[in-house]
Amino acid sequence: MPTWSCCASPPGFFGLFFFLTLFIQTVLGYSAIRAGIAYLPFAVGVVIASALASPLVARIGPRPLILVGSAMVAGGMFWFSSLTEHSGYASHLLGPQLVSSFGLGLVFVPLALVALHNVAEQDSGVASSLLNAAQQVGGAIGLALLGTVAWTAVADSVRTQVAHAAAAAAKAGRPLPKPGTPPPTSIYYHALTVGFSRAFLVAAAIGLVALLIAIATIRVRRQDLSGAAPAPQEAAQQTAAQQTAAQQPGTEEAHEDRTAAAAAARPCRLC
Repeated sequence: MPTWSCCASPPGFFGLFFFLTLFIQTVLGYSAIRAGIAYLPFAVGVVIASALASPLVARIGPRPLILVGSAMVAGGMFWFSSLTEHSGYASHLLGPQLVSSFGLGLVFVPLALVALHNVAEQDSGVASSLLNAAQQVGGAIGLALLGTVAWTAVADSVRTQVAHAAAAAAKAGRPLPKPGTPPPTSIYYHALTVGFSRAFLVAAAIGLVALLIAIATIRVRRQDLSGAAPAPQEAAQQTAAQQTAAQQPGTEEAHEDRTAAAAAARPCRLC
């Protein structure tokens, strides 16, 4: 099983679903139903890319798909890092959603095939379970890491903005807010976008690391996958053997007759 499976797309995408949902519902003000509808292009992109990846694996092999998909995942996450509190859905969210979803669909199909490469048939279930477990563990670790980065950036941004607002109020002679007063909504929304953007930037870095690991470690060819077509020389040898057997009818029957005769002539062990 490839060693990079636990650090590939799942950590970034766990963070994507978490932070993007908060951004859509909190900053953009979408309802829960509207936020769910906003994710439909992502699901459509994954389905289309997976459907395209299935026949492409047999043609070009898993490595190009994994490399292209990982690059698209990293690019989509980096695109998400440019979000601000003034971002709109069509102008700032739809594009990176499609790029990230296509990358995810291109990665998942060949990743499963590579993970089961050279695995015995009786061990295929265990290997599949290990792949799913690695993705879940990687997603949990990634979400914890991204959450720490995001909420640290949010807290720092709130403190900085409140300090600047207090300094500006003191300079202008306005009364200072009472201690414990919640910051204005504008400060809170800006802090959220700063934290989420920082988390998406870290997720893009994780995707880039996964791309580099895939470049260095993935060496499985399309001929190596189970069910792949035989090489041209092997196919020619098989064809020649079949033609030779067809030109010599009765060869297999004669061999069976000689075997039966030898068995009959052999003395009985019980005698």
